Amino acid sequence: MPPPSNTTTPEQTQTYYDDPSTNKFYTLLWGGQDIHIGIYPPQSPSSTTTNDPPNISTASHATITHMITTLLSTAIHLTPQTRLLDLGAGYGGSARHLAKTYGCNVTCLNLSRLQNARNKQLCADEGLAHNITVTEGSFEAVPSELGADFDVIWSQDSFLHSRNRALVVAEIDRLLTRRDASGGGRVVFTDIMATPDAFEKEPGLMKTMMERLHLEDLATVGFYKREFERRGFRDLGFWDRKEHFRTHYSRLGEELGRRREELVGVEGVEEAALERQMTGLGKWVEAADKGCVEWGVFCFGR
Repeated sequence: MPPPSNTTTPEQTQTYYDDPSTNKFYTLLWGGQDIHIGIYPPQSPSSTTTNDPPNISTASHATITHMITTLLSTAIHLTPQTRLLDLGAGYGGSARHLAKTYGCNVTCLNLSRLQNARNKQLCADEGLAHNITVTEGSFEAVPSELGADFDVIWSQDSFLHSRNRALVVAEIDRLLTRRDASGGGRVVFTDIMATPDAFEKEPGLMKTMMERLHLEDLATVGFYKREFERRGFRDLGFWDRKEHFRTHYSRLGEELGRRREELVGVEGVEEAALERQMTGLGKWVEAADKGCVEWGVFCFGR
């Protein structure tokens, strides 16, 4: 869940994700591999009506599978020769899956030192350190030492933190290969976005959420389509999956409520931080219920 509070700087984002309470929230409730929105089974029941609620970790992995299926449907091949850049890689769950399944060479770029340390350790534990490079940095200014000419650029629910999403698209344009489209040049990502009328329809709610996020706005589906088209990309599709957004944040709230005492007993976890998380989760669910949020999978190509 994004940082609680007018414009997010990379330093603020880093401070939020490196907070011990936040880190424990993500590792314990999300499963410790991924920290992105999941895709849930059709008509998944709420935990209020079943003893077997949808699993957050399994749903998060389903999003990775969906994104890979999306990529492969555009005639790209994922092989040991594929160079892939994951922007805002978190704990690196997607990178490890891509490296294990297809042998891809993955570069993880991420701001959080705690997440990067865990990513490196998990890669080493799974014998994947030769396939995966983990680098601290911002996707608004990707370090030059990473090079360019990536075949695939991948991201999950990270760009909402940006102060300048047009700059992020410009960085993607700089970094993505310009070789023949059948051999590479794909961008696949998810992001948390606002509906076009969200700020008019629910100004109080959206203002509260932006203050918590240190943001002035959220992107829209139309924004990304316009920005990528302006830079000469082909729109290969947008898969609208916003119903899963609501399910995901509702499930996180249920799990936090159920495991609150357990979490409070964990070293480094502050009860006040958990209360802020619970409030934030509730605001996301409210925004979804009021039709203010978009979420789904984008794919663009050269």
